[in-house]
Amino acid sequence: MTGDQVSLGFSHALMNSNPSRMDPTEATEQFERELVELITTSFARGAVIEDTWDVPTPVADAPDWSVTVEKRYSSDGSGYDPRFLEE
Repeated sequence: MTGDQVSLGFSHALMNSNPSRMDPTEATEQFERELVELITTSFARGAVIEDTWDVPTPVADAPDWSVTVEKRYSSDGSGYDPRFLEE
């Protein structure tokens, strides 16, 4: 693990909850909505979210994950000025 990586652990309860399966397209769309909500809410609260995280799973047959969040500014001229959030 490098200096810019943080290891995140999840409880066995999370992996053992065995939620009902849904359509893969619906599951992906829900994941995307939840990820957008997590990132935007965390950013608004002042969390440092531009980083790389290693996400190990406690189940041997499930894969571990590496997640990188990078900040990009839109080129659409939205008027966003990050200085307002930093002051």
